[in-house]
Amino acid sequence: MSATFPAMHDMRTRRAHRAAVARTLLDGPLASAPEAVAVEWRQLGELPDWCLWPADARLRLVRVTGALFAAPGMRLWIDGRRIEIARTLIGTATLARVMACPALPIQAPAVPPSGDLQRLFDGSGRAVLLGSLGAAWMRGVAGPLLPAAEARATLCPLAIARPLVGQALALVAEIPVEAA
Repeated sequence: MSATFPAMHDMRTRRAHRAAVARTLLDGPLASAPEAVAVEWRQLGELPDWCLWPADARLRLVRVTGALFAAPGMRLWIDGRRIEIARTLIGTATLARVMACPALPIQAPAVPPSGDLQRLFDGSGRAVLLGSLGAAWMRGVAGPLLPAAEARATLCPLAIARPLVGQALALVAEIPVEAA
């Protein structure tokens, strides 16, 4: 990039992002969805990059986000089996970092009665990621790209969701994918 034309680089980057979002909408699972049809060109740039990530990278982000959301409760766990399942889902180094992150003032979700941590991480991660999106059309576009949720699932409030997503994005960028 030339130091003389940084605005040109930014404009190209924004245009490339919008084009990638448009391709995702036209070619992906949302091709016939009303949310995809109603999106305007200028709005395409507002959708976060993680919506364009491959499915496995998005799933990792969902689970790390869900683990961060559940971390206040996870810090109280004494069940070695649960901790091992969490390690398997997000990786040893990632779990250690999640547990070391400063807790946000949130009430931790309850672990499902069956101890299904995958459901906990996927459901919480989905609620936080969708809650971080400021517009309904973005949630409509991003929703089908994330793991399915229970019908009564609620969104995490924006003020809590955005910082959690920021922490999750930083962890995912910093720690490489770990073998389970």
